[in-house]
Amino acid sequence: MKTDNQITNNSKTFSVPINEIRIDGNTQYRMVIDQPTVYNYRDAIKQDDELPLIDVVYDGKDYWLTDGFHRYHAFKLLGIREIQVNCIDGCLRDAQIEALKANCQHGKPLTNDDKRNKVQIALKIDGFAGKSDRELAKICNVSAPLVSSIRDPKVKARQKENIKKHFAKNVSSPEGCNLITPTEAIQSSGAAPDDDEIKASELAMQAYLEEIEMIMESDDKLSTANERIKKLTHLNAQLTISMHGLMNDKNFCIKQIKQLQREIDRFKKMERMNLVKP
Repeated sequence: MKTDNQITNNSKTFSVPINEIRIDGNTQYRMVIDQPTVYNYRDAIKQDDELPLIDVVYDGKDYWLTDGFHRYHAFKLLGIREIQVNCIDGCLRDAQIEALKANCQHGKPLTNDDKRNKVQIALKIDGFAGKSDRELAKICNVSAPLVSSIRDPKVKARQKENIKKHFAKNVSSPEGCNLITPTEAIQSSGAAPDDDEIKASELAMQAYLEEIEMIMESDDKLSTANERIKKLTHLNAQLTISMHGLMNDKNFCIKQIKQLQREIDRFKKMERMNLVKP
């Protein structure tokens, strides 16, 4: 069984033709390349902003990209033929292991799907399947429970069930009131919910639990929660503006209806007066 890579900090910096850098060695763990990030890097390069050098591993024949895929694609987009790199010597397996450490201190943070993909690929690296959950989590910079859930789907199912139970029983307001579902909220209003309302409330609860699950799976739960709060606050502000616009439209329609009703009443009155004339 092979041990982990024995690469030391003997990196060298020099220029490499970009077409000699390979990106097809399972060293990219993102599910997709984020195009807005690529465009942001492109603009930064055009403005001569200083960016971190991309990292590669040289195996004596090929340069394997391990960190800096968005920057790499930005250079390609600009048609730049040669770029500066940080290079260390090693094999493809070394490059795959080095790539596991990427995007931890800089760059676009990995999503939960990216992290799951990273662990799944790491488990296929020779010698990694025998590592403990904690060892693999440390190498991949993810949480040990995430590694456990990927190795055993039953663990994943238990984690989801525990999250549901926790938030169904223990989440309460500052006054100590138990959390109620959207369906219960509709029922408590005194009106019997119809099928569409029940379905909508169930979808809302499902979305809520998925949000909680995403936060619980995150390595930095506080930052993830704060990010979600910012996005939801922004969405709430947009919905509030839309609601006010709809209320204004409703009030305008009510005024129009009342005006039309007055016109109708006036014509009816005129019609009755014409009917009673001798």
